[in-house]
Amino acid sequence: MPQPIPPLLLKQNVTLMQKGAYNALLGEAHQYLVTGILMRLGFQVSVITVRAGTYDLIISAFVDIDKSLDKTVLVRAQVRTITRSLKFTGGIRGGVDRIYIPGVKEYKYGPQHNDLIIGVDRDTMDLYFVPNRFITRWGKSVSKNKLQILKNNVEILLHWNDEHLNKLEQSLPK
Repeated sequence: MPQPIPPLLLKQNVTLMQKGAYNALLGEAHQYLVTGILMRLGFQVSVITVRAGTYDLIISAFVDIDKSLDKTVLVRAQVRTITRSLKFTGGIRGGVDRIYIPGVKEYKYGPQHNDLIIGVDRDTMDLYFVPNRFITRWGKSVSKNKLQILKNNVEILLHWNDEHLNKLEQSLPK
């Protein structure tokens, strides 16, 4: 049975940092948490140093670990923070000193942007592995309640193939 996360790790913004600056810092922290968790599980992960890109990590996923340890594919992953829903949009940036013009730069992620979106639950630190090919069924975001089958589902990275992903996609709610 998994051990609960220690309460100290679930505390947030104990320094009372300004909200925009804290949210930008939290996004960075989640990228490094995902990197560390995946490396601890045995995956090879590279952090992208260019912050203006459409993905944060490159992960060496297995085509089908049950059949071969040698067949891998590079997966471009975007890490997102989740509260009640996971957003599938880019082009807008949180933080401080930003000027927003709604609808000008915002876009919905597609296969040209990344292969996988990994949502980090802000309150529990659970990971939601959402292959980009799944997001066409939803709008700009989806409730995390509809993503329960993808919650902490590292099997996605162990079986990154059409057969496995198609079967998983069929079990998702609309």
